[in-house]
Amino acid sequence: MKKSTKNAHFIGIGGIGMSALAQWYKRDGWQVTGSDGDQSIITDSLKKSGIKVSIATENSKMIDAKTDLIVYSNAVPADHPERVKASAFGVTELSYPQALGQLTKSKKTIAVSGTHGKSTTTAMAALILIEAGFDPTVIIGTRIPQLRNNNFRFGKSEWLVIEADEYKEAFLNYSPYLAVATNVEADHLDYYKGYTHVKNSFKKFFGKIKKGGYFVANAKDVFLKEVLPKSGVKKVLFSINSKRAERLAGIIRVPGRHNLANALAADAVAECLKIKVQIRNRALKNFKGTWRRFEYKGTFQSAKVYDDYAHHPTEIKAVLQAARELYPTETIWCVHQPHHTSRLQNLFSDFVGSFDEADKVIILETYKVKGRENEEANPKRSAQALAKMISKEKAALYAATQDDVINILRGGVQKNDIVLITGAGDITDVAHKLTKR
Repeated sequence: MKKSTKNAHFIGIGGIGMSALAQWYKRDGWQVTGSDGDQSIITDSLKKSGIKVSIATENSKMIDAKTDLIVYSNAVPADHPERVKASAFGVTELSYPQALGQLTKSKKTIAVSGTHGKSTTTAMAALILIEAGFDPTVIIGTRIPQLRNNNFRFGKSEWLVIEADEYKEAFLNYSPYLAVATNVEADHLDYYKGYTHVKNSFKKFFGKIKKGGYFVANAKDVFLKEVLPKSGVKKVLFSINSKRAERLAGIIRVPGRHNLANALAADAVAECLKIKVQIRNRALKNFKGTWRRFEYKGTFQSAKVYDDYAHHPTEIKAVLQAARELYPTETIWCVHQPHHTSRLQNLFSDFVGSFDEADKVIILETYKVKGRENEEANPKRSAQALAKMISKEKAALYAATQDDVINILRGGVQKNDIVLITGAGDITDVAHKLTKR
């Protein structure tokens, strides 16, 4: 995209991807404004960077004849007042994936896809490229300590590192030079019609890799073998049972086999780019983790509190296994808020079996996702039902509100216990309230 002094307005600017892209437009010379229904750490940070943000369900006053471009979150419908006004003015409208897709076409793009581990792998790969002097632009779905707790970095080179989300096939808008597949499972079943639909979408995405580019994938993922690009693309596979894994296991400081797999993927990316092993090792050794990925928040009643974004059964299992590696004898509390009615109902049995490493479990009422709650609630597959099923094997309680969670913890947590907060919704507020951070 050519630099200009044009005006861009972002609807839903508080989203993790939207906020990063808005920062890119600002650094590229655009006058950027935005609106969002909720104030957050992200919107506060955007304001400090000089972007005018309106905290309101809608603020069509920010759109006028001088507006050149509207970028909207996938959660924003066509009848949203700001989009309606933009349409009346004849303003160009792009969804977030479409706008990011345009940027990928003008850059040498590394796109990290997969059901789990996208953010961490993207962060690791980006930091290796930075360490190696590639000076990449980075757009990622989390905040990184080494990027001043930001989810964006503006680089002056041709390289772009992004997180490629599969929801509603967003990644089909992207044009990668190098695509990573961390793993693939059925998820987002409010959109996808089943496992085959998911597989076909990933196959289409991998088919978008530019000729002469690279495909990086987990050698042990049977699903990925079915979607490997056939020709014109160099394939690099990684395995958790390899010499590469032995090297990285002694280097990375973030716990868990899932993080070792993430590091393997990032290291394989660096290998494709012929980055020296010493540089890769240094970058991965200095990796400090990311926002809401087993993030230590502080203490509550002398118990350690961690916050994690895990919202899929596989992710919950992985982070609990990591916690158990670090704390083999301590009592681990897992507080989980299901994210989206459809996900809980479609993967209910998997959720029941995902808390094995926890000693005590609290299930908070399901977080309802704006614009995605189209499925009728099934009381037999609800948050309350999940807590009841888990309670057959271990201590498990249902909590209707965040205050209920805190009261349960206040009455039960002992010194040296571990409290792990998990979920993609507003449950992160519980971690903040417990530690007052």
